[in-house]
Amino acid sequence: MALSPSVKKWVKFSIRWGIAIFGIAYVISNLTLRDHALMTGANGLPRDVVIHVHSAPDGTTDLIVTDPDTGEARSVTPDELLNRPDVKHVTLKETNAHATLLALSLQEDLRGPSRPDYLMVMDPGTQRPRWITPEQVSGGYSVQVPYPKIEIGLNRMFREADPTFLWAAVAIFPLTYLLTSLRWWMLMRALGIGVTPARAFTLNMVGAFYNTFMPGSTGGDVLKAYYAAKQTTQYRTRAVMSVIIDRAIGLLALILLGGTMAAYQWDLPIARRVAVGAGVIIAMVVVGLVVFYTPVLRRVTGLDLILRKLPMQAQVGKAVEAMEIFRAKPLLGLVALVLTFPVHGTAIVSAMLCGMAFGLPLAAVYYFVCVPVIVLAGSIPISPQGAGVMEFFAIHLTRSQGATIGQAFALTMSIRLLGMLWNLTGGLFVLRGGYHAPTDSEAQSVDADLAPRGTAVTSEV
Repeated sequence: MALSPSVKKWVKFSIRWGIAIFGIAYVISNLTLRDHALMTGANGLPRDVVIHVHSAPDGTTDLIVTDPDTGEARSVTPDELLNRPDVKHVTLKETNAHATLLALSLQEDLRGPSRPDYLMVMDPGTQRPRWITPEQVSGGYSVQVPYPKIEIGLNRMFREADPTFLWAAVAIFPLTYLLTSLRWWMLMRALGIGVTPARAFTLNMVGAFYNTFMPGSTGGDVLKAYYAAKQTTQYRTRAVMSVIIDRAIGLLALILLGGTMAAYQWDLPIARRVAVGAGVIIAMVVVGLVVFYTPVLRRVTGLDLILRKLPMQAQVGKAVEAMEIFRAKPLLGLVALVLTFPVHGTAIVSAMLCGMAFGLPLAAVYYFVCVPVIVLAGSIPISPQGAGVMEFFAIHLTRSQGATIGQAFALTMSIRLLGMLWNLTGGLFVLRGGYHAPTDSEAQSVDADLAPRGTAVTSEV
């Protein structure tokens, strides 16, 4: 039985917000306001303790903990603290028995896989904790996800954040709006749509504002397509196609940049996975374009038949016509693609400056791997503003380099807030130009061009 439009709307709403709530709840449950660490208690087992960091005038740092056994505050040295394990169990070589891994003693360098000095395990025979070496583990042992000895709490992270880096991140971000507006204007001009660069910039900012701040299902791309289509009566579908192609070029450039930088860091296991994934996507795009632009292949693969069977054949025909225009202007597509790299480069550097402000233990070049994946995950409209989804990928990508969940959370919030802060300035263009969100009927007419099957198209990049 087919679901009514209202039921479909509520199902979609429930799924999107369910994903967001679940993801954010997981992150919040693992966040700490104070600094935490592991240290050995009186029974020999590791205990979680709150760390109070005091900086002396001579530049040294005192670590004060509340003893878990006596309840008294005392000073500790870093050597007394333990690293959290990245797996739950190991197999002992001597007995071939499984033992619970309780804690690790790691070197200071936490970037990438490392070999621990010692491992604390619960001996399966005596049921008491004991230290062993990596050689005593069947197959050896290497830490894939190193945890720092002191997990910095949100209080200290935000209190000690370097404002210089944060202001620099804010200052350079507007360059992305100028370049994306120029790219969109170039695409519209190629399609015969008479929009000035200033008008394209205005519509781009208006779309950014609606995309972030206005409730409902009308995304910024729908609004941009609506007002671009109003600039022409002859090429309405082309105006809509310019928005789709502009978005596709942006995503393709993001995948190319992230994949290339991941391949450059091939020695990191997680970078290899990102590089392979990006390569697969790029290969699929290339194959798809070759098939689309080769009449023989379109017939053999059945793409022609699929295009003829789609509803709204008038719009489909105009969309194909717009794609054919770009085939005749390959240099335009290349210029638009190259122009997009500084867009993403600026956004990545801006995120990197935020990460440096919050003390993330990431190499500068690694931001060019993790940030594209985080942003790409956030562009998939399966939750509002990518809530929960961006955090999942940020935690997965940064913890292998020694970052905590709190630091991954700070990075994703910085990426969001930077965009939201500058998207807010689009409200000035909304007020000055009197731009309004399309009515339901107007939005549906644009949706018909944006998505031939009538699905609403929103974007949260």
